[in-house]
Amino acid sequence: MCFMKGLFFTVIIFLSLFFSSCNIPSRMALEGSGGRNAYNTAVQISNNEQMLLNLVRLRYFDNPYFIDVSNITTQFTYRAAASASIPIPGFNSNNPLSLGGDISWQNQPTLQFTPLEGQAFSQQLLTPIDLTTIQQLIYSGWDVDRVFRLVIQSFDELDNAPEASGPILERLPEYENFFEATRLMRYFQLRNELRMGVQIREEKNKVNNLQIAFPYEGEEAKRLASMLKGVYTSNGNYVLSMELGFNVKGQIGVYPRSILSCMYYLSHGIEIPKSDLKKSRIPYFRGDEKRLFAWSDLIGSLIKVKSCDYLPKNAYVAVKYRNHWFYIDDSDIQSKQTFLLLLQLYNLQAGKPQVTPPILTLPLGG
Repeated sequence: MCFMKGLFFTVIIFLSLFFSSCNIPSRMALEGSGGRNAYNTAVQISNNEQMLLNLVRLRYFDNPYFIDVSNITTQFTYRAAASASIPIPGFNSNNPLSLGGDISWQNQPTLQFTPLEGQAFSQQLLTPIDLTTIQQLIYSGWDVDRVFRLVIQSFDELDNAPEASGPILERLPEYENFFEATRLMRYFQLRNELRMGVQIREEKNKVNNLQIAFPYEGEEAKRLASMLKGVYTSNGNYVLSMELGFNVKGQIGVYPRSILSCMYYLSHGIEIPKSDLKKSRIPYFRGDEKRLFAWSDLIGSLIKVKSCDYLPKNAYVAVKYRNHWFYIDDSDIQSKQTFLLLLQLYNLQAGKPQVTPPILTLPLGG
C-alpha cells in the first residue's frame, strides 16, 4: 500500500514539474535561437553585409540595390504531453510503473522586404544630407574631421575630392587643403573649443546656414583662419557662416553629399584583386601627370576594405562578390567607425521629407 502511495505522489510531482515547464517558450521567444535577440542579430548582420555589398558594386560600376526589412512577425506553437500507466499486477512484475512525455515547439517567422526603388530611392540616397543631421552627429560625439571628410563635398571653396563622389573620374581629386582644415577643426574639438550651429531663416524660402566658431588666439587658429575666405571675428572668436549650396554671388558655401555620393567616395577604399585589374574590370586611374593615383592617400585613413579568395577568419563584415571575398578586418577600428557612421547616415535619411537641392543664384544686371 505504501509502495502504491509513493508511486502516486511520484506521478503527481512529475506531472507538476512537466506542465510547469510551459514557461520555456516565453524565454526562447526572447533569448532562444528563434527569439527576438536572434532576429535582431540576424538583421544587423544582414544590413552590414548589404551595405558592404553595395560599396563593392559601386567600385565595379555595378548598380547598387537595397532591400530593407520592413516587418518581422513570428508565431510560436508549443505542445506538451505526459503519460503514466500502472499495469495490472502479474502481467509485468519488472516494470510496475511507466512514465512518458513529449515536448515540442515550433517557430514560424514571416519577414517582409521592401525594395528601395523610385521616389524612396531618390529621397533616401540622392537627397543631400541635412545640415542639422551633420550638427547632431558632431554633438553626439563623432569626430568632426571624419564627418566632414565623409559628408561634406566642399565648404568655403575648399574641395574634398568632389570628383570621387560619382562614377566618372577624369582628373586627379583635390583634397589636401580640405583635410588640413578638418584636422585643425578636430584640434579645437578635442579641446572643447569648436562651436557649430545651424541657422534657419524664414524668408521667401527656407535657407540653412552652417556656422562654425573657434578661438581667436593661437597658431592653429591663425592657420585655420588663413585657409577660410569667409571667416570674420566676433567676441574673441573666428566665425565662419556658410549658406547651403551657393550664395547670391555664386560662391560656394557648404555643399553636403548624398548617401549615394558618400558610398561612391568610400568605394574607392576597396582593394581590388589583381586578377580583376589585369582583366580591366576596374580601370587604373591616371591623372594629368600620367601616374597612378594612390587611393589610400585619400580614403585609406577612413576605410580599408580588403579582398581575398577565401572566407576571411577575422572579419567585422564580409561579402562574396564576383568570386572574391571583400571584408573589413575586425581589428581595423578606423574602418569600423567609418562604416558605422555610413550606416547611421543611411538610417537617418530614411523617411526624411524630400527637400529642394541647393540652387545656384546669380545676380542679373539691368
